[in-house]
Amino acid sequence: MAGTIRKRGNNSYFLEYMYEGERYSKTIKASSPSEASRKLALFVAEIEKGNYRKSSGLTFTELCQLFLDKYGKDNLSETTYKNYKNMLNNHILDDIGTIKINKLKRLQIQEFANKLLNEYNLSSKTIKNHIKVISAILNKGIEWDLIDYNVADKVSIPKNTEKQKKKVVLYSYEELDGFIKSLEKLENKELQVAIYTSLYTGARRGEVMALTFNDINFNKCSIDLNKAKINIPNGTKIKDIKTGKNRLFYVPNSYINIVKEYYKYLGKPSKDTALFTMNPDTFSKSFKQFLKDNNLREINLKDLRALNESILVNKGLDVVSVAKRLGHLPSTATNYYLDQIPEEDKKASAILEDLF
Repeated sequence: MAGTIRKRGNNSYFLEYMYEGERYSKTIKASSPSEASRKLALFVAEIEKGNYRKSSGLTFTELCQLFLDKYGKDNLSETTYKNYKNMLNNHILDDIGTIKINKLKRLQIQEFANKLLNEYNLSSKTIKNHIKVISAILNKGIEWDLIDYNVADKVSIPKNTEKQKKKVVLYSYEELDGFIKSLEKLENKELQVAIYTSLYTGARRGEVMALTFNDINFNKCSIDLNKAKINIPNGTKIKDIKTGKNRLFYVPNSYINIVKEYYKYLGKPSKDTALFTMNPDTFSKSFKQFLKDNNLREINLKDLRALNESILVNKGLDVVSVAKRLGHLPSTATNYYLDQIPEEDKKASAILEDLF
């Protein structure tokens, strides 16, 4: 008979089989040698049909390290990679890291999700993100033939009813008027133009920081958002924009005039020169300081994006056009790069022109 059987103790047998140069082994319970022989035959059949998977002795921590080394470094963005590591190190590995992946149970993942709520008071969204990280890593374990199924795929996310999402209170038109007047007096030209750009375009912080003069068409009053500046260890990096789809749209002539003056102020540099040299975090901190220095109500830099959106919608621009302009997903309007700026987008430019 193919394979070998060795008795290990009362009703315990060790099965072993060599197949295509690889050794397979398994300990079974059997009441007699004949029963052990039948189980050996089934064991051999499973192996030869490709239905038997070796038991993995890896802990979840070891699988995570494999995931980061063999997959994460080459396939995740720097930001996502960093977020994965933070979630693993801050909560996940302390709780389930030492468990063997072939022994990990769905109930343990559910208990972990509940713990994130009850002990750490995390929001439901943050808990969901932690479970998604666990699930992504286990899915790779399945692809690599280390485990058979994903025990994190049907975990219920507990709702944190006490931790409500912070409501953004945008500037009123009266507050916005005071904001603009203070901005007009700002002596730091780089910060001034960066804030104008965020307000006029509704672009994300990284998209604003990555702009070059080549991206702004002075004649057509248009702007092309096609990249983003992100923080990485010891510096910054230019990468594709968040949605992976470039956005080309009109901007008011008043904004173009601001950029023209800034271009002259910088000594008319080459068109591939970046408008801004700031680190994205520096932009956020400087914006906060600008508000404080001018006794303006504190908002976050990203709230300028929401403010731009609110102005356009309240002034009558349809939601789909606004979503397309700001790069929101999901939206069929962002499926293709705009070679020609749609006529409808001119309304957005006109609204902002009238406002300022």
